[in-house]
Amino acid sequence: MLSLLVWNNIAIIHSTHTDRLRDTAASMIQQIANTAGNYMVAVDYATLEDYLSNIISYKELAYIIITDRDDNTVIALGTKKPEARPAIDEHPAQVDDGVFDISRDIKVAGQKMGRVLMGFSLSLMDDAIHKSRNRGITIALIEIILTIIVTIFIGLSLTRRLAILSKAAAEVEAGNYAVSVPTEPKDEVGKTAAAFNNMVTEVSKRTQQLLQEEKKTQQLLNENRQLIQKSLEVQEEERKHLARELHDELGQCITAIQADATSITDLSPQCDERVVTSAQAILAVSSHIYDVVHSMMHLLRPSVMDNLGLVEALKDEIKAWNQRNPKTTCVHHFKGELSDLGERSNITIYRIVQECLTNIAKHANAEHVNIKVISDAKTIHLSIGDDGDGMDTSAAKKHLGLGLIGIRERIQALNGAFYYETAIDDGFRIFIHIPLDNTETET
Repeated sequence: MLSLLVWNNIAIIHSTHTDRLRDTAASMIQQIANTAGNYMVAVDYATLEDYLSNIISYKELAYIIITDRDDNTVIALGTKKPEARPAIDEHPAQVDDGVFDISRDIKVAGQKMGRVLMGFSLSLMDDAIHKSRNRGITIALIEIILTIIVTIFIGLSLTRRLAILSKAAAEVEAGNYAVSVPTEPKDEVGKTAAAFNNMVTEVSKRTQQLLQEEKKTQQLLNENRQLIQKSLEVQEEERKHLARELHDELGQCITAIQADATSITDLSPQCDERVVTSAQAILAVSSHIYDVVHSMMHLLRPSVMDNLGLVEALKDEIKAWNQRNPKTTCVHHFKGELSDLGERSNITIYRIVQECLTNIAKHANAEHVNIKVISDAKTIHLSIGDDGDGMDTSAAKKHLGLGLIGIRERIQALNGAFYYETAIDDGFRIFIHIPLDNTETET
């Protein structure tokens, strides 16, 4: 914009100088033509020449020529007299030879007495225009340089302040809410800095509240998890106690009843048919009760685990499950040292397998189930998979069943890892990893 203004100013200066020269030339030639008429009538060329000698000293005037009515030169003054009569120029801006040539008739009482020819040099005007142009360009350059310097200064100041804001924002992002930025001067950046400080204060306040609430929530979660794990331990202990009581007390009672029924049959006089029938009924009922009690004891606490260990208990459970679900085949693979895992790990793995088999029988519609329990130097790896209906992964994450929640809690009690994979028509697979250092300290 400044360059355009300078260019326009140069055009105005050029137009002003040319108009001034045109008006000056017109005024001078008019005055000379009026004065020279009287001398032409008196044929007093010497006096006229003296008069013109004073005028020819004008700095821009190049020549003056006076002609008679026959257009013959009678007076010629100046340092740049043309050799031939020059063409008359309409305006100084149209001159191409450096001299503005004009002419005017000398008339007296309406009669033409001759003609005045004058030439004005454009060198002084061009020099003035050139100086004005250079002065304008110099001023423009100085203003541009000053503008650039001021812009750089303002830019550096804004950049420095914005850099402070950016650094403070990075610190807030990193979690440092004690940061503050200067708010002076009170311009837009200062207002932004003040708003930033207010925002940081509010964010810090709310963050502290969130951290306190999160701490309380985490504490409640840990307490709930401890309660759940404790309840699982109490549940297993109660199951173990009930199974022992059923075995010790009810089992002995049923055995005594069966022995008494047999003795009644043997001691019945003359083998009374009614007595024998009642005794056999007692035997049948007691045998049924024994089977029911044995099944209950197996559900509460598989005695084979206490007698033969985890592997035999799992084999017994899988065998029984295959018998109850003939349409589905369950295969197993055990590898590594699994005999000294400890009570908590044994019962956890057994209950997880039991829960998974129950869910597969109810929901999977599977044809094959694969169970693997592998123990290496540091970890127990348990995987259970089926080829059943499966389910949508997003739905499984939103609606985690109680069985899976129970499995997760049991695994977390042993500091283990638990995850699963599933898809519609692609079965369901559970992967569990339990560190062995949880089993070494168990009793």
